[in-house]
Amino acid sequence: MSAPQTYVTDRICVVLSGVWSCNSGPDFDPAQTVPVQPGGFVRRVAATPHYDGALKDAAEPTVIAVSGLGPVGQQWMEPSQPVLRQL
Repeated sequence: MSAPQTYVTDRICVVLSGVWSCNSGPDFDPAQTVPVQPGGFVRRVAATPHYDGALKDAAEPTVIAVSGLGPVGQQWMEPSQPVLRQL
């Protein structure tokens, strides 16, 4: 899963396959993520902390399509911590 982060512009994300687990907020808590099924979409609002990813015991790989305007201007909430976290 990704560590909590923000972008400077909005992003629209669509789940193509698998299950994508998402949450908003600056504190990393995978137990609080919400599953998004294929065909579901998530709007990542600019400057809103969020984190997401596929859970370790997923039945299949998760594929998402992300669109938005650049530059992304990604900022990590805890830059001293790993940006990817395996559960």
